[in-house]
Amino acid sequence: MNKEVQIMVLSEDEVLIIVRDITDRKQAEEALRIAEENYRSIFENALEGIFQSSPQGKFINANPALAKIYGYDSPEEMMASITNISEQLYVDQEKRTEFRYLLSKQNSVKDFEYRCYCKDGSIIWIQIDARVVNDNNGNVLYYEGIVQDITERKRKEEELKRQLQELQIEIDHKKRQKEVASLTESSYFQEVQQEISNVNLDEFWS
Repeated sequence: MNKEVQIMVLSEDEVLIIVRDITDRKQAEEALRIAEENYRSIFENALEGIFQSSPQGKFINANPALAKIYGYDSPEEMMASITNISEQLYVDQEKRTEFRYLLSKQNSVKDFEYRCYCKDGSIIWIQIDARVVNDNNGNVLYYEGIVQDITERKRKEEELKRQLQELQIEIDHKKRQKEVASLTESSYFQEVQQEISNVNLDEFWS
């Protein structure tokens, strides 16, 4: 049992000693400490980028994975460098407007995709799941969410799209060839061709 002892001097001859059982409080504090450590471990070691940002566009918190996605060596470097998410990250400004609009209407967004700039100026594709965190009065405190780099997936999708387009062109070409072949093999076409071959051009032009 965990005890908390409080001694109060009432007079020269009297002392009040209060002993409280604080086992439950200690257990709750320990559980909270473990939960915070677990959260911090997940936050620091997650493969996905995790962030908290203000509606105005400034990072409040970020994990190492997010910094790596954007090409920075550490979250501290990234947060010091990026002071306006909309202007410094978004390739298409209207996507930031759309993102904030969806959050204001739905309080969350899922699978939101946009192109963003990295530290070196290169452009990547991002997919984000985010939600609004409010205070007790319903005021927006910050956004928090998870970010994934989907550039490779987008590249494969574009490559597949290109291949399908080329395949469709080839199918259309073969279809036309088949139609022409079918036409040339028809009895009507052969009769017309025979009539043409029988025409004496010298007589025609004389």
